[in-house]
Amino acid sequence: MSRIEGASLAEVVTRHLHAAGRTIAGEKGGRAANAVTSAVGLGRIDICGNPACPDCAPTDRA
Repeated sequence: MSRIEGASLAEVVTRHLHAAGRTIAGEKGGRAANAVTSAVGLGRIDICGNPACPDCAPTDRA
């Protein structure tokens, strides 16, 4: 399967694990998910508190 556009498999897995951790245990779960994904080399998700941040702020994309 070829991925011409979109997120890599590592990013998709990392984001899913981070979302699951945050859903189950809030911020603590997000940190735990980051520890796991970082340890296995998938990366981590960092969300800043700046509401104007172009990387973290919600967008009105349809």
